[in-house]
This record gives sequence, C-alpha cells and structure tokens, in this order.
Amino acid sequence: MLKNLFTTLAFCFMLTIHLTGQSIEAQVEILRQNMLNPNISALNLILSPDLVYGHSNGHLEDKGTFIDNLTNGTYDFTEISCTDQSIKISKHIAVVRHTLKAKTNDKGIPAEINLKILLVWKKEGKNWQLWERQSAKIVPH
Repeated sequence: MLKNLFTTLAFCFMLTIHLTGQSIEAQVEILRQNMLNPNISALNLILSPDLVYGHSNGHLEDKGTFIDNLTNGTYDFTEISCTDQSIKISKHIAVVRHTLKAKTNDKGIPAEINLKILLVWKKEGKNWQLWERQSAKIVPH
C-alpha cells in the first residue's frame, strides 16, 4: 500500500515537472526514483524512444528492454545514491556524470554496485529525455 502511494506521489511530482518544463537535476532524480519504484508511464515520459542504455559489462539495451527489466524483477534496486554529480548543457544536449552506489536484489540475488555513470539527455520541446546512458565499474586501487 505504501509503495503504491509513493509511486503515485512520485508520478504526480514527475508529471508536474513534465508539464512545466524540467531541470536536468529533476530529471535525474525522477530516473533514480523510477529505478527504485518503476512506473511505466513516468519512464515513457523521461526516456527517449531512441534510448541506448549501456551497462558496465558492455551489454546494451533499448528503451523497451530497459523498462521490461525494471518492471519484471530482472533489475531490483533497493537503494540508490548519486554523488559527485556534474552537469554540462549545450543547447539541446545535457551531459550528466555522477557516481552511483546501489544495493540490488536482481533475480533475488542481493548485491552492491559502485559505478561511474554518464547520462546524455536530449531536449525535445520543453522536455528533457534520457537519450544515452553508459556505466563503468569503479575498480578499487
């Protein structure tokens, strides 16, 4: 019940931002929230139809596969934090870099991940959509 309420509130927040034009920071947070509690309608608004979602192992997904994997339990994020974020914007393209630390329970197997993330957002009208994503594993020295 609480998860449904949270998902509904997050979707309403996202929709409000979507209708008024959104900042890149807000879009990154909406993506993070939807990785924790996927909402297909919200994901369809923030993900480009041309999305290429790259993983640290070199595996690439399109928008449909990424959404399917978030909603069917293939990816099950239980915690996500993003730090050291930087944003560069040039006209209709924004590049976001950050460190992502997360706890997952993918296919019922608990794990912790520590990644460097590169997000490329493209502005379509007033709205920013995630166009490209690539991650790289952080290797301890």
